[in-house]
Amino acid sequence: MTVLLLALTVFPTLYSLWLSLTDRTAAGENTGFVGLRNYTDLFGSAQLRHAFWLTLVFCVAAVVVEVVLGFAIAHLLHGLRREHRVLRALLILPMAATPVAVLFGWKVMLDPSQGVLNYLLGLIGAPQPDWLGTPTAAMGTMIMVDVWMWTPFVIVILLGALSSLPQELVEASHVDGAGWFGRLRHVVLPHVRPFLVLAVLFRGIDCLKAFDAFQVLTAGGPGDATTTLNMLAYRTGLQFLGFGKGAAVSVLLLAVALVFGKVAMRFIRREVRA
Repeated sequence: MTVLLLALTVFPTLYSLWLSLTDRTAAGENTGFVGLRNYTDLFGSAQLRHAFWLTLVFCVAAVVVEVVLGFAIAHLLHGLRREHRVLRALLILPMAATPVAVLFGWKVMLDPSQGVLNYLLGLIGAPQPDWLGTPTAAMGTMIMVDVWMWTPFVIVILLGALSSLPQELVEASHVDGAGWFGRLRHVVLPHVRPFLVLAVLFRGIDCLKAFDAFQVLTAGGPGDATTTLNMLAYRTGLQFLGFGKGAAVSVLLLAVALVFGKVAMRFIRREVRA
């Protein structure tokens, strides 16, 4: 098991780090060790800053909407009777479906001329946007698709948290005359806060490394309107055959994910101790 772990995680990571310090050609030739030149070139690149900004916008918007919407839906589902469990099962279907198959379904629905979304909008006389073909709409569409696919993941986490809420606290809040908002603020939120941070951690890291949705729906386009850090690493390393610089982008993305994970874990430990 240790050997397998090393083969699947440690070795690829170390190899990517080494590759990011070299200048390898498409033919496999290595011009030698170039040190931090790839990183200095990237930090001076407007393309990297643009990709980092797009990644930040995508991650923050998607995670915030998913956590807020997931908490609201989980809170509503928690109050339903047992005969409504079928509704819970239906709400988590997007997470259970194969992601690539779902994404191709979205691509068909979002087609500006033959997609069902624009057809329905046309029936009510609403504007029919080019969902993936314009820079202003493409990133918003990617956020919308991510929210649809992964809000159920947040719902599952928070439903588990709400199920473990001590009923004694809820009953005591009733006795004290606390209203709905008071119970939510002083009883429910303090109990589920560590799980909220956990959901932010999982979804944040997933958004940072998101690739399949961007590749299937936009391929980083139009232009570079949806070229996030992960897409930039793919384009630089595999499309333009700049393996060294592509590996450098991947290492930078890994560093961002590690810092984010470290901060989130610190919050989780603090909430658990509290």
